[in-house]
Amino acid sequence: MKNWFTVEPDVTRIMNKHFTPGRGGQRIEYITRHHLAGILTTEQTWQVWQTRQASAHYVVENSGRIGQLVWDRDTAWSNANLASNQRSIAIEHSNSGGAAADWPINDTVIREGARLAAALCWFYKLGRPQFGRNVRDHREFGQTSCPHHLANGGKYHSTWMRIAQEHFDWMTANPSGIPPTVAPIPAPAPIPEEGFLMALSDAEQRELLTKTRDIHAQLGPWAQLGQNDKGQNLTLVDAVADSRRKQGHTKEK
Repeated sequence: MKNWFTVEPDVTRIMNKHFTPGRGGQRIEYITRHHLAGILTTEQTWQVWQTRQASAHYVVENSGRIGQLVWDRDTAWSNANLASNQRSIAIEHSNSGGAAADWPINDTVIREGARLAAALCWFYKLGRPQFGRNVRDHREFGQTSCPHHLANGGKYHSTWMRIAQEHFDWMTANPSGIPPTVAPIPAPAPIPEEGFLMALSDAEQRELLTKTRDIHAQLGPWAQLGQNDKGQNLTLVDAVADSRRKQGHTKEK
């Protein structure tokens, strides 16, 4: 299926006859399950129905590919019952073997057919797939065993229904069809370039800072040391230099 949320099939081969345009004023109420009684592709099924007065909306091929042969808005000739045809969407499931093998259906067809039914239930707001309410069998409306092993009580029925419900639940939880956005992992903080302080512990760095502040405070500038010719307080270094100069240890340049 190209898109479950828009019910876009893999291939479209619309019938040119053996269906009825529109739905006679009826609305879609349920999905009807069928089996093809054959191993056919969408194109092969279209060809068979050119000479047989029958049709269905969708075919699930043996490969799992889904084809559409009648538009959802139109009435397929599928259930041998006009009222049912007008109110349902018919899905044909291809077999993987013939009559001698008792018309088996492979796991891929079961899975894709169930998912298609779930998508249609979701798209047309029919509710979670439930047999007898929005999922029905062909044999309810005519003298036929169809959909054979897919029918209620058949060996494929429980698996098909479970997959349909699980797929519907997934679509309901993810209506956009897009997986939840995963927040990007933040980039790690840059590692600072290593300097000599990195070799000290936190306690040692605090001790160094305290001593540095003490030294700075002791060096000045202080008013007690006097002032220069600009009226600025001298630092300890300036005061020592001034004292040495006055004692004749340095020469004026």
